[in-house]
Amino acid sequence: MNAKETETPGWTQRGDVIECRVDDQAYDASFEDSVALKLYVDEVLEKFEARRVLVASAREVVADDISDEAREALLHPTYLIEESKKVAEERDRDWSEPLKELVRLPIEVQQTEGLKRSVFVDNVGISVGDLVDLVRGELKIHQIEMIFGAVSELFEKLHDSGWVHLGLTPWNVRVFDEQNGDDGFLKAFLSDSVSADRATVLTPPDAENQEDDEETQDKPFDDRGRTVVELKPLGEGQDNRDAETNDDELQADEGEEQPEAIDTNESDDLEDANGDVEEDGDQSAAVVDDDLNMARAQSFESEVSFAELDETSVSEVVPETGGLMAILDGIDRLYPAGKINDEIAVTPGFSAPELLSGLGTEDGETADIFSLGMFLYFLTAGVVPPASVYTRYSPAIPARNFRPGFAPGLQAVIARATRPRPEDRFASIKTLMEAFDDAVEVMRRRQHEGVAMPPKLRLASDTHIGIAKRRSNPTNQDSVFSATSDDNRFSLVVVADGVSTANYGSGDLASTALTEEAQKVWEEVLPMYLMDEEFNPIDIISSIMSRANDRIVNYVNEHHTPFRGSPHEVMGSTALVALIIDGMVTLGSLGDSRVYLQRGAGMEQLTIDHNLWTLSILEGVGADSALSMPHGDALARCLGTFIVEKGTLDAVDPKPDLFRFQFMEGDTLLMTTDGLVDFAGTNLLASEDNILSVLLAEPDPALACLELILLANRGGGGDNIGLSVIRFQ
Repeated sequence: MNAKETETPGWTQRGDVIECRVDDQAYDASFEDSVALKLYVDEVLEKFEARRVLVASAREVVADDISDEAREALLHPTYLIEESKKVAEERDRDWSEPLKELVRLPIEVQQTEGLKRSVFVDNVGISVGDLVDLVRGELKIHQIEMIFGAVSELFEKLHDSGWVHLGLTPWNVRVFDEQNGDDGFLKAFLSDSVSADRATVLTPPDAENQEDDEETQDKPFDDRGRTVVELKPLGEGQDNRDAETNDDELQADEGEEQPEAIDTNESDDLEDANGDVEEDGDQSAAVVDDDLNMARAQSFESEVSFAELDETSVSEVVPETGGLMAILDGIDRLYPAGKINDEIAVTPGFSAPELLSGLGTEDGETADIFSLGMFLYFLTAGVVPPASVYTRYSPAIPARNFRPGFAPGLQAVIARATRPRPEDRFASIKTLMEAFDDAVEVMRRRQHEGVAMPPKLRLASDTHIGIAKRRSNPTNQDSVFSATSDDNRFSLVVVADGVSTANYGSGDLASTALTEEAQKVWEEVLPMYLMDEEFNPIDIISSIMSRANDRIVNYVNEHHTPFRGSPHEVMGSTALVALIIDGMVTLGSLGDSRVYLQRGAGMEQLTIDHNLWTLSILEGVGADSALSMPHGDALARCLGTFIVEKGTLDAVDPKPDLFRFQFMEGDTLLMTTDGLVDFAGTNLLASEDNILSVLLAEPDPALACLELILLANRGGGGDNIGLSVIRFQ
């Protein structure tokens, strides 16, 4: 578990024995007096800086005068032990009976030096943390709706009673089904979750012929051990043009190998994340291991198949087991609503910034709303939110970065709930749930609305050198291309950001190679569209990127052979290539240029940044460590991939992330280089807010592009800006 450990003396460890005294209140059997029970700690389930949760089993009942039935009742259950750093002395509080119904009381509370220990019988439902672990972090949307709805309803009741919690984590709230047995365990729910919504893993067609020899092992770009994932079709909204591509139409050269269908690479282990890189202000390339003769470091290589929704993922109703209920562990965590200055045990990743900073909370309710937002992040991503002091304890990357195949829609809710400033969050649990319910409803509508009448599109693309960037480099290294059919239902859009630091070629040559190849391919596929011929959007996107990659490599070979330089000095470019057919968008992405989906007051990043910061966090590096990494904005993947053999560059398939998604009327797609994101505001949060304001205020795509360019230049204009705005109507 990605949590910060503390060597505080007194923490209970695995194998320790704890003795406690219990009565018969929490057991089916009865016994007259309290008895001593020895618990053996089997596992440390959760570790945080100020809190731990342990799993224990009863080994011995220290009593001779109890019945065999009572002894069995004491020895049979699993026990949970929560330990936390002792804070301010507990105050006497008047717990009302309705309030007690919202919590599961411990069977004993012990005070030790520096620690408070609460012991629970594990006899009600399942903790949300355990539930997510059991389904391997892959909850379906309707299951998230059930769990989040139950927990939010619990907190709404708590707030209506005049109390707040201030300590929510997935391990101290339990969900259960009252209609499913005495303990409310979610048997049918778990069975459905474990087996469903999993991608079908296939063997690549050429896997059986691959030789696992020393030469293959020395070429990490080779297609060995690659996992091919075939996602379930979108249903009636699936693009009916997906078929075998006409190779003669798409091949740049005779004998050129065509890319395969959507596939995914399991990420390689993160190696030398702090390797030498050459800084390029906002664009730089990672140095590659010279011993392996690799170029454009792809140690983070992870092709992603994205957002082809399982038909059941958003449309299933709550299972017949009934609605879920939620209950909190431990009433001692509750505080009366109002200004709270008590010393509070905090949990990085879930606690609100005002609590982590020690400032306290004005009302407590907004701190609970922050925790609920992080809780929703956990349900979506399947991991503890990577909070960082550098992001003011909000998540460092979007939840779907950990799970890119999950349908977009919830990030806007998560983002508002987890704002660093309390006044910027939802005003109440009720407004939070209204936003959540609206998001889920749009996700359901999106599955079907594009079928009967696919939306038409209006788009505009633009680029600007940047006011300040012009002083250091008079060449605009961003490049854009867009074209649309006369019926406004078929379009190709490309946005590219050339890497500025290049001794072999230049960033503008690299980005222009992509847009020029896109224009050539457009001229090939537009007649196919008009004649209603079948083609595969994935092959088209892969062909564009492969052609551009070949042009970059060929240029260096023509002008700099024999090549004796460092691979990171070769020109490169980020790449966003989107092919849109009847509202179905297929997108290829390399680098840190971004695609955003805007709808209403919400905006969500669809792509994953291929820089050291983001990919290190995805590999398990702590957010604070990753974000303090020198040159963390260095690109780990971009266009311009090759290996060097005997002074000559050999092109290697760039392997972009591949995304597919159905759009609906009212959606807006923003494709942009980092020149906009980096200068539209004082920080990323402010920048995205300002970008959203422009998209909401200006319905015309061309004027929106202009306003966004002005926004970035007013913010300093320190980088080239390239962007495209696509509105579906």
